[in-house]
Amino acid sequence: MAENRIAIIGTGLIGASIGLGLAARPNRNYEIVGVDRDRSHARTAKKLGALDREVGSLEEAVDRAGMVIVATPVMAARRILEDVGRYLVPGAVVTDVCSTKAEVMRWAAEYLPENVHFVGGHPMAGREKSGPEAASATLFQGATWAVTPSPRADERAVQAVLGLVEALGAVPLYIDPAEHDQYAAAVSHVPLLASVALFRMVRDSQGWEDAALLAGPGFRDVTRLASGDPTMARDIMLTNREAVLHWIGRLQQELSTIRAALEAGPEPVFDLFKSTQLDRDTFIQNPPQRRRPEGIEPPSARDAIGRMFVGGLYDKIKETTERLPATPRDDADLKRKLGIEDDRL
Repeated sequence: MAENRIAIIGTGLIGASIGLGLAARPNRNYEIVGVDRDRSHARTAKKLGALDREVGSLEEAVDRAGMVIVATPVMAARRILEDVGRYLVPGAVVTDVCSTKAEVMRWAAEYLPENVHFVGGHPMAGREKSGPEAASATLFQGATWAVTPSPRADERAVQAVLGLVEALGAVPLYIDPAEHDQYAAAVSHVPLLASVALFRMVRDSQGWEDAALLAGPGFRDVTRLASGDPTMARDIMLTNREAVLHWIGRLQQELSTIRAALEAGPEPVFDLFKSTQLDRDTFIQNPPQRRRPEGIEPPSARDAIGRMFVGGLYDKIKETTERLPATPRDDADLKRKLGIEDDRL
């Protein structure tokens, strides 16, 4: 039988930050247990207050846990989903924080038993440094948290994950896994590659030692993502390859446009910078409204996490979501929306 226990698998930056945020909740009535392949990470997380207990095995971590949070790089999540099912109690809620969703959703459907409820997730938050030492209880405050329930996740499971999101100060965004991966490639994965490319370009130049003396906040800010976890970055690219390749192509087109403007003279260059400035200022000052079902608020964290399985929210979500503008549900529709004319996603 499930108890009020939350298991965090992976206690790096994201996992430890989740633990710190949950541990900081007033009057909490749940235990936080953590496990990590690198046990020193779990011990550090416990020392920081992110865990009530750190354990040495996956089986011990998820024993009688009502909620299991997989907070590892994507390829490690596959192995965990494959192994963890045998240890889960019936009715357990499993969620993840991986940066790609379509593959993770497929693995969950393939490996988890039918009496376990999987709700995919991805908080759009992070730092350039990895490891529990970089963790913060406020890392997710105000951040978008993508939520992708599996078809067999019941309303209690969805509400439990919404409670988790609310407890950490984030805002849920319901999104199709394939759509998530396409847009995450544009706003997260390709910016990571651009950061790496810029740093490598300058670092590998013959004038690096002199150029480095001039590298100020702008260069440091733009290349910040290059300091992230290499394993996480590799796994993102491997599990979202086609979407990343598409957006790399779009970036190359934009660079060609900028080059053509520079070759054409001062007026096209000014127009390019001016129009981009106006567009970005509009984005910052009036960001797009989040897609949320009308009239539905996230459950209180105390109810959703403390009791784990309550409420009838999911039926309302499904009912009201039908009134929202359609989102692409298949590759062809998604290609049209993105303006992709060839066979690549």
